[in-house]
Order: sequence, then structure tokens, then C-alpha cells
Amino acid sequence: MEKNIINTGSITYAIRGRDVLRANGCKAYMFRKSGKDAIGCGYSISTQCDEEKITRILNEYGIKYISINAGEG
Repeated sequence: MEKNIINTGSITYAIRGRDVLRANGCKAYMFRKSGKDAIGCGYSISTQCDEEKITRILNEYGIKYISINAGEG
């Protein structure tokens, strides 16, 4: 399964997003991007859940995100 990177606009959304993904059966890890790779606040979530499931979960819980990039890193 491909890794998906979720770029968030704040550390708060990154933490909440990681936690709700984990609570819904996805392995999720938060990390900080730096330099030109940073988007938004620079905090992102890495998970192997598929994009459709990620989108559904984050929208259901009101977690705002900037983008989901499939197949990174």
C-alpha cells in the first residue's frame, strides 16, 4: 500500500488528524517538513490508509488539511 502525506495548516490540525486517523484504524505519524518542502505550518501526517478513507475520516471530524499527496517518501 502506498504512503500518503497529509499537509496541514497548523500543528493543532496535524495532532488532531493523526489522532482521529489512529482511532479509525490507520497507522499515522506526524512529522515536520522544513525548507522548501514545508507546506502550511510545516507539520504533516504520514499514513498508509487510502486517500478515500483519509478524506472521509478527516471531513467527518472537521479536520482541515491543505492537501493529500499519494506516494511520497
